[in-house]
Amino acid sequence: MLPLLLFLQTQSPLPAGADTLRPPHDALHYDITLVPSDTGTHVLSEVQTTWRLGSTAPVTMQLDSSMRVIRVLVDGKPNTRLSRTMYGRSSSEVDVPHEKQPGDTLSTRVRYRGFTRDGLIIGNNQYGDRTVFADNWPDRAHLWLASDDQPGDKATVEFHVQAPIGQQVIANGVLEKIDTLPYGHAVWHYRLDTPIPVYNMVVGVGRLARTTLPDAACAVKCVPLSVWSYPQDSAYAAGTAFRQAGLIVDYFSGLIGPFPYPALAHVESSTRFGGMENATAIFYDQKLYRSKALGDPIVAHETAHQWFGDAVTPRKWPHLWLSEGFATYLAALWTGHADGDSAFRATMKKAAEDVFSSQASERPVVDTAQRDLMALLNTNSYQKGGWVLHQLRGMMGDSAFYAGLRRYYTTYRDSTALSSDFARVMSDVAGRELDWYFRQALTQPGYPSLDVRWKHGGKKLTLDITQIQKPAWGSYRIPNLELRVDGQLVRVNVEGPKTHKVIEGIRRKPSRVEVDPNGWWLLKSEVRSER
Repeated sequence: MLPLLLFLQTQSPLPAGADTLRPPHDALHYDITLVPSDTGTHVLSEVQTTWRLGSTAPVTMQLDSSMRVIRVLVDGKPNTRLSRTMYGRSSSEVDVPHEKQPGDTLSTRVRYRGFTRDGLIIGNNQYGDRTVFADNWPDRAHLWLASDDQPGDKATVEFHVQAPIGQQVIANGVLEKIDTLPYGHAVWHYRLDTPIPVYNMVVGVGRLARTTLPDAACAVKCVPLSVWSYPQDSAYAAGTAFRQAGLIVDYFSGLIGPFPYPALAHVESSTRFGGMENATAIFYDQKLYRSKALGDPIVAHETAHQWFGDAVTPRKWPHLWLSEGFATYLAALWTGHADGDSAFRATMKKAAEDVFSSQASERPVVDTAQRDLMALLNTNSYQKGGWVLHQLRGMMGDSAFYAGLRRYYTTYRDSTALSSDFARVMSDVAGRELDWYFRQALTQPGYPSLDVRWKHGGKKLTLDITQIQKPAWGSYRIPNLELRVDGQLVRVNVEGPKTHKVIEGIRRKPSRVEVDPNGWWLLKSEVRSER
């Protein structure tokens, strides 16, 4: 497959967008100290970052302009090229000049304070208790965390978070220790030695009840599981909402590969999203607990993100389907595993209906023209992205499809990928060129709508298939489209706007002709007989 790989590497039609998000320097590790005030929204923070330099240009971090920088150290020393007047900034960037060369490592330490405006949500929860929760997606981490706030630069992280005695702290990774301070506070130390995107780097502080669940996936690698909730919701959280959390990790570990992190916590929080897939610490919307609306579909979706989204991260935002589409499809597969094939089919049918009724269908899945990142949270990234995978599975077959997912995960784990990377892996595993499919599925808007007309005569069934979707959507190639003719499956290669096919051996005039009866394609169809 070397010629195909070279073709895809040099001629991929999948848009990547202008490479404005590639930083000149690579953040390797964040060491974050955070001291939220006991009242109000004031925070004091210090972030030490280790960088691998890519040029002689200054190191640039994003930090909300409302935060006042108190001190900047470079390799542990004051930088004489920085004047204190630079600390009172009007922009959202902190530029740190240096005298090192590309390939060198550099340490920056930035201390700052201020009142958070977003990203770190400080206030009272639904029961009136004070909480602090990071809610970073898509690019709101820099509103409280000095960082390279974009998905293409992953790093390891450690947290040192001060909180009053009696409150608990959750953050990414493993709790290493708790230091008690003499004035009624404690410092919680967490560390994660696996690189994650900045939007995944989170902390939660509040009065939380922690319940330990049985370890999961021990046949592959034991994963400690826990549930963190407000005390008022602990019975529901531990006893109902996450009753199958371990089985979900078991299933995905067997299907895709070992769980990528040392542990997993499910956390009640003040996130604006239904669920936020932070690595090792998934945050769920507190309202789902109070209404008792938190169930397997959202738990499976957010858990799937630990593999796709967190461990394998879309390098650029237009490729968000590599995260959300994967999680959507894996959650549907879990539904089928847990509740049977009919439940899986119902889930995929509902996803298709959502696509059919969505204005987002007027745009492509990989939407490089979309500048509003929140607008990418649409049916293209989720439901249609899931259907891109389902159609691919139908073409490749189960064995090759899952082998491809596993190879993609293994190849890009703890790194980032674009759609062209996924296309290259799946083409390699399939042993044939699938570039046309990814170009069609990801860069064309809409979906096929088929007008199928048939007539019978002389033991022959004549089919005329016309694509009648909006002209702006283009035409679609549908290989081996199945039709059920009175219980007999026949296959037709749909190529272009019109397809004519004569099927021999149909002795009787059919009473019914069904298009795609096994539901492998995202399409609409209307079938009519011609007399």
